[in-house]
Amino acid sequence: MTGTVLAKALALWYSPAFQELLRPVRTLSAISAMFWMLARLAALFMAGLKTLLPEELGVLLAIVWNIVLSVAYAAMMFYTALQGNWHPSLPAREACGFVFMYVMLGVTFTDRATGRLQPVARPGFFIGISAYLFLALAPSVARLPVFAESHRVLELFAAGGWGNVMTALTAALMLWSLLAWTVSEVAYSLSPLLFRLKLIKAPLIRFRDLPADGEDGAPARRIGAVPSMRRSVLMLALLAAGAGAALRWWPQLRAGARAAAPAIQSRAQSPQAAEAAARLKRVLPAVSFTAVRSLPRQGPVAELARPAFRKLLAAPAQADRWLAAAALDRVDPSFRISPQELFRSTAAASWDCAWQGRAFQVLMQPLPGDEPAKTRTYWVLDERGLHFTGVGPGELSEVAGSSACAVAAFGSADGALLLAFTEAPAEPGAAPRLWLTAYSPTRREVLAAARLGENASGDFALAEAAGGVVWADAPASTAAAACRGDCGEVLGGRALSSAVEPLVEYRRSAAAGGAIRTAASLEQTFAHSGLDRHFASLAAFARAFRFDPEAGFLNRWYRRARLVDGRDCVSVALDPSWPGWEAKDAWTCAQ
Repeated sequence: MTGTVLAKALALWYSPAFQELLRPVRTLSAISAMFWMLARLAALFMAGLKTLLPEELGVLLAIVWNIVLSVAYAAMMFYTALQGNWHPSLPAREACGFVFMYVMLGVTFTDRATGRLQPVARPGFFIGISAYLFLALAPSVARLPVFAESHRVLELFAAGGWGNVMTALTAALMLWSLLAWTVSEVAYSLSPLLFRLKLIKAPLIRFRDLPADGEDGAPARRIGAVPSMRRSVLMLALLAAGAGAALRWWPQLRAGARAAAPAIQSRAQSPQAAEAAARLKRVLPAVSFTAVRSLPRQGPVAELARPAFRKLLAAPAQADRWLAAAALDRVDPSFRISPQELFRSTAAASWDCAWQGRAFQVLMQPLPGDEPAKTRTYWVLDERGLHFTGVGPGELSEVAGSSACAVAAFGSADGALLLAFTEAPAEPGAAPRLWLTAYSPTRREVLAAARLGENASGDFALAEAAGGVVWADAPASTAAAACRGDCGEVLGGRALSSAVEPLVEYRRSAAAGGAIRTAASLEQTFAHSGLDRHFASLAAFARAFRFDPEAGFLNRWYRRARLVDGRDCVSVALDPSWPGWEAKDAWTCAQ
């Protein structure tokens, strides 16, 4: 019996559907655990500063740091709920992310001695919550490149195996907090009974502060509360019932633990476990390469970074040298390095390209220790040397271009060139992503690189546009089952078929101001949607799918039904999979 249950539990755990569900949990846990650790490190650092700085300045620094940390945490939690795209399940994901964030903010900023928020953490707690609510009201802000790149680093941590470690740490932290609260409640509730039995000298007392009277500057008062004997008896009864249940189920739990041990040991020695350990070792270089994209090109940070990365350029490890070259290419305008000097014994795959009379090459090279077939870093080689452009968690492959450029290249408004790549999904079931790199042939410099939308088919329908490129973004399936045959009634007629279909959103990308700017194209999305007969005008289409000039289309799905009388009708609701889609005002039929 126990073995059967264990086998079913392991089968459920390793099933693709459960792992897909677990992926956002790992990301949330990675974000939360990093937030907790940074808050703890900050508390230790501030405690050390108290001996060096005036008390007022130390308190101010602690308040500012907690605010910055809380806002960053709230932004990453909301971006995880947003998942880079709009989806009918967004309200539910936002609610779950808010609960997760609220709990972790409370756990991190609560003083264990008093059970209340630390005074220096209260502004950060409330501003962090306010930041999350603000993003929920203005989600287009969360689509800024800084949020996308920051979240990408966290995704690399989670996908590389650190997510499991962080999940365990977060669960342990929550369980420890719950255990501490439970022990405190039990001790407080039983204290009158223990006092009657003369096992303790006095019952436990809990104090709470009353507000000041406001008269003659009277200070706030404190009152104490002692639990009643009735509460002690009730708690004793609950403990007795729990002990009885534990004794009753102890043999089954012990047998289950014995049966689980061989399975866990076998899994730990399996090839899958070895591959997971290897991925765990490779994730830090990938994260580091991604992080250098956020380094400022000028300013104090760049000045401090240059000597550190120059020393790292002489490191014996290949990954360290490549990372140093990637960082110096960004922060040091005078930096030059050749492929032979950087890659040494390993030859990089290359693609020739020419644009406006200037020739260059796109090079691809796997990270040291990774599989050769998985190209994780890519570079542009010109007469100034190598320029780092990006690293992806999945295999990067070039999008075929013209004869002049083996990679798909599109001119941009400021003279930059957009190079297109496809990033293969890092996990089964995920959609390929589009990666664009902005390279300036005249300045001989990589201006920016951005990981943009996804398309389940892998065909982004890239096309030249004025000042940039147009591409198609298609959301993943809602998993709503299609219907054939008798599919209910729509507008008084029987539906022969119904299905939830995605709205393929066309977006424009261009290089501007040293970054890649992306915006949704209402006209092209409408023209390619095949719904021009359902909506009389572009404005009606925009209202139905809730088009926002900053965020794009807020609704990316619709239900399509074909009726027995030949009519073709669509229903655009917040969630087409919800019941009640037969309502007349939810349907629009082709004219």
